[in-house]
Amino acid sequence: MNFVKQEIKPKIIWIIDIWTYKVRVWICKIIDRDVELIWYWEKRQEEDYVEMQEIQNLKWVSENISLAIKKAEKDWGIEVKDVIINIPTTNLFFEFSQVNHIRDNSEKEIDDKELYEIMKIVETIALKKHFKSIKDASGYKKSDLKLIISNISKITSDHKETKELIWTNPKEVNISLLNVFIAESKYETIDYIKKAIKKDIINIIPSEFAITWLFKEVKDVVIIDIWNSHTSIIVKKDDNIEWAKKLAFWINDLIKQIRKNFNLTKNEIIRTIDADRYLWEKANFLAIFKDVISITLEEILWWNICPNNFFMIWGWANKFVKNYLSSINLNDWNLKIVGNVKFINPKIDFLDDKIENNDDWIDSAKSNVNIYAMIKTTLDFIKKDKNKIEKTLKQVIHDLDA
Repeated sequence: MNFVKQEIKPKIIWIIDIWTYKVRVWICKIIDRDVELIWYWEKRQEEDYVEMQEIQNLKWVSENISLAIKKAEKDWGIEVKDVIINIPTTNLFFEFSQVNHIRDNSEKEIDDKELYEIMKIVETIALKKHFKSIKDASGYKKSDLKLIISNISKITSDHKETKELIWTNPKEVNISLLNVFIAESKYETIDYIKKAIKKDIINIIPSEFAITWLFKEVKDVVIIDIWNSHTSIIVKKDDNIEWAKKLAFWINDLIKQIRKNFNLTKNEIIRTIDADRYLWEKANFLAIFKDVISITLEEILWWNICPNNFFMIWGWANKFVKNYLSSINLNDWNLKIVGNVKFINPKIDFLDDKIENNDDWIDSAKSNVNIYAMIKTTLDFIKKDKNKIEKTLKQVIHDLDA
């Protein structure tokens, strides 16, 4: 028998991360499970281009992305057509459901046709629940929303976790499903960027979703992502992303208060924030911070136990906040947490030889953590494209949207 040796061609993609102060672009080469970062560039932009996590100057943000793309393709002599992007917006909705499906005939093995029907039933039930939840909370109707991610976090077959359903014959199939929606008006922003940069945007990956992908081996974790203009709180419990919420509370509040009382620049404050200084300002900030965190987690979890594993990042030092949260009791506002807060760091498996997973690295590398999270998520998305269940779900979503 003759064998034909076929070279596996790498997949080359753009990853674009839009921040308030800058746009960052990476070219990644992906072969199987390996990732190589082959080019990086960032373009600083005016602060008012993105305010309150919304793009205010779409033309110039798109121009900054185009400049980065043109520079990279000229430097490397290659053309990359596929783009994965994170868009800053507060109009994101994370909705989680567990749907239990009882089969009519458990003697028969699941074939392709039945798998499609199961996934259609599960997604339809989830969507109906999610559209109602979003409308009740925000007023957005189904027609106002665009589904950008539908992710299966867990499947159990007769109460046993599994990754396969085809040619099995369970009585019950339980699927944990996260749907992420964006307001239709914000999706039009993506369409504008796509036309402006003349590239194919193949996925929209919110940073709140991506960051959880760094904790694949951790079942329960609270992630606090503090930006200049907002704070995101994400809860992962029993391997499922329960909720992600953006809050209008940000580190700039603390910086502004310190600048009122001290004749210092923003950079000088940032460099000395963890020192034994600004005690009154930090105490006021932390008191509000504790209330915001406690109330938000209570709203997300209701009566469920809050994980005591925490991960927190922002653009610079944050040890004074970590020390504070580790030392207090968060069992307020009906929040239930067992034990003290314990801060953990992610394991970035495909970059272990290039980084150090320690507190100092994490504290000084918010931008790196976010981009690595997007790379990790992208890698998993590519792998899922080859999975039968994920491919079937993708087809179901396409058909339901038709």
